[in-house]
Amino acid sequence: MKSGLLFCTMLLVLFATPAFADSITLSFTNQGILSGSLTSGVASTASDLAFDGTVLQAGPFATLSLNLGSFTGSLKHGGTFTGGNFELDSDGTVLFVTSLSGTWDKIGKGRYELLGQFSDVGFSGVTDQIFRLSFDDDRICLSQLNGTTTITTVNVSTVPEPGSLTLLGTGILGLAGALRRKVLAAART
Repeated sequence: MKSGLLFCTMLLVLFATPAFADSITLSFTNQGILSGSLTSGVASTASDLAFDGTVLQAGPFATLSLNLGSFTGSLKHGGTFTGGNFELDSDGTVLFVTSLSGTWDKIGKGRYELLGQFSDVGFSGVTDQIFRLSFDDDRICLSQLNGTTTITTVNVSTVPEPGSLTLLGTGILGLAGALRRKVLAAART
């Protein structure tokens, strides 16, 4: 009897936990510059898509496009940007798009970091891009772009879906009833 009750409790915990999960995390890296410039936006290859730390798609899976929107400060020394755009697309199909804002900082000789944040109803995220800039002949040259992006879905409502919990509850009640009948039958013999 005790082992059956323990089994039912373990099933309840195992199946009910995902219904109350607060968030999931998607992450990926990007590398290289496919096209673009600082003013028009930069496209890079996104790869190694992971779900809560487990790689789902190794290698390239999409194109990441970034633009800064309205920039305040100096490209040479750093600043902030708002109204930028962050987009993932695969073979012309947009997978994800959102507005982007953040900071642009000089982290070494010719090396810079763009740290951007984005959020909307149901998700938030951050992208961290490291790259080189050179300022030759009044031209800005962007190279060696590498970055990581993390997108976290936020459970807007912590109330689980009623239908799922009802189904789970009736299944557990059915298991408990079957176990009770089995125990009573064994006690009669």
